[in-house]
Amino acid sequence: MKILKKFVIFCSVGFIAFILDWLFFNLTYILTSLFTFSLGVGWVISMIFNFTTNRNLTFRARGHSISRQITKWLIIYAIAFLARIGTGEFILLFFEENTFIANIAYFAGIIVMIPISFLGSLFWVFRKK
Repeated sequence: MKILKKFVIFCSVGFIAFILDWLFFNLTYILTSLFTFSLGVGWVISMIFNFTTNRNLTFRARGHSISRQITKWLIIYAIAFLARIGTGEFILLFFEENTFIANIAYFAGIIVMIPISFLGSLFWVFRKK
């Protein structure tokens, strides 16, 4: 039950991070009209929130070295992101690509990414010794 509670908190943090990413992307884009820069601003803000909140609230791992946690966290999120891309590309192999199918591939990738990032965070990044 304890892991289920952490998973629910983890997903809630991820949802808020997604909203932050989307909001800061749009705000920055409205102000600058620079697409790539706006994507970067949204992503950096959401990932700072994501890491900090999961470290302090979800996994309560404040007593460990933050530099080691950040390194491990970046590795886990890189692996999860690659799995997300692979899942999306796999789905696109079987269907004619259009906006609807691209969105299905997008969300399928997120569904694959969530357990990888959660389990990696739980058992490696923020693991209690």
